[in-house]
Amino acid sequence: MENKLYVSTLAEGVTFRAVRETRFKNACIGVHFFFPLQREYVTVNALLTSMLRRSCARYPEYNELRRAHAMLYGAESDTSVSIIGNCQMLSVEIEMTDDRFIPDGECVSGECAELLSELIFRPAVGDDGRLFRQEDLDVVLRNAEERIQSLVLDKEAYASHRCYEIMCEGEAAGVAPGGYLEDLPGVTREALAQAWQRILTTSSVEIITVGGMDHAPVERIFKKEFNATERHPVSLPGRPGYKESPEVRTVTERIDVKQSKMIMGYRLPVIEPDDRTMAARLMSLMFGGGTSSLLFRNVREKLSLCYYCSSSYGRSTGLMFVRSGIDETNYDKAVEEIKKQLAVIAGNEFTDDEFNAARLTALSAFDNIGDSVSSIAEWYANQYLDGCVRTPEQAAERMKAVTRSQVAECASLAKLDTVYMLSPDRTEQSGDLPEGGAI
Repeated sequence: MENKLYVSTLAEGVTFRAVRETRFKNACIGVHFFFPLQREYVTVNALLTSMLRRSCARYPEYNELRRAHAMLYGAESDTSVSIIGNCQMLSVEIEMTDDRFIPDGECVSGECAELLSELIFRPAVGDDGRLFRQEDLDVVLRNAEERIQSLVLDKEAYASHRCYEIMCEGEAAGVAPGGYLEDLPGVTREALAQAWQRILTTSSVEIITVGGMDHAPVERIFKKEFNATERHPVSLPGRPGYKESPEVRTVTERIDVKQSKMIMGYRLPVIEPDDRTMAARLMSLMFGGGTSSLLFRNVREKLSLCYYCSSSYGRSTGLMFVRSGIDETNYDKAVEEIKKQLAVIAGNEFTDDEFNAARLTALSAFDNIGDSVSSIAEWYANQYLDGCVRTPEQAAERMKAVTRSQVAECASLAKLDTVYMLSPDRTEQSGDLPEGGAI
């Protein structure tokens, strides 16, 4: 994979990163805003990203904005919001045809950068001369309400959200990046204007381009924009600290669901920039990262205790979650068997084949990062808070260096914190699970 990196500073707290990638006919530009996560702002920030996607002063109508994209050879812009460690990240991105494939030497990347700058720096103005239009806000509020309410329809996503919320109450990991239903009435045009000003003024920013085009026009455009903006970036918080609970919490909730969903939340004192995060990734993959994992082969296939069973580890939080679909009558057996499989890894009792299969899965994932310009851009954006930015190739080399004993150590450090069950709402049941307490 050709990844030639160029990095510069455009303004106070604003970094520009160009990743030269010539294997694709398309390219992308992303502007990512990082700032301390605060619960009172999470909903208005999420809605702000949706507002920026709909219109700007130059193109106040949504259809006008879509036509502008079409004129740029079908460019597509989008926005997103996510949580990384103790920070919230707002992203405004555009994907377009690479300049190398545009006739007559037209600099479409520069024109797309100008369009992004219009969306970010010059929002649409209402008839009363105030920032943002009420008609846009009405649409965004309605869409947000439907999106948040629909979460419960995806039972797996809802169970994961509730486990995060319960396990990480008062922590960044427990905050919903898309916002909260109860906050929507407070999202007004005035609140959006304040959030917009706060983000432009106080956030740390990374602009990332991926493609084979000349990045200089894009760099010039954003350097001009940010140097014309009053900037007072606030310090970003460090990574979350390790927090060990004195006992394992068990929580059962009952709703209209056919199949029970069980989430087991673990904590590891292995958080970026800890050098052991790569070993923790490999441990989680061996534990429940695919069809060759211990959870899949033993808990699901051999013992038939789960309809599905997988694990995932977050290097920015040190949290690992085991997600499974089970029959409620198998609860005790499933919990004990999942613990047993983790103990196998902690005791370094796994086979070389299991170790190598997990590592091949990890290396394949690093290789797949280069499958699109958007995944390459996401890779670099997600490393902004790490203190050390690596290419996928460098990450793969670190994975190759992980040893069995390092994987076993990470498994031994994993402490079960919370077991959450989402179960069918039945009035007559036998063997109800406890609503709290320790396992």
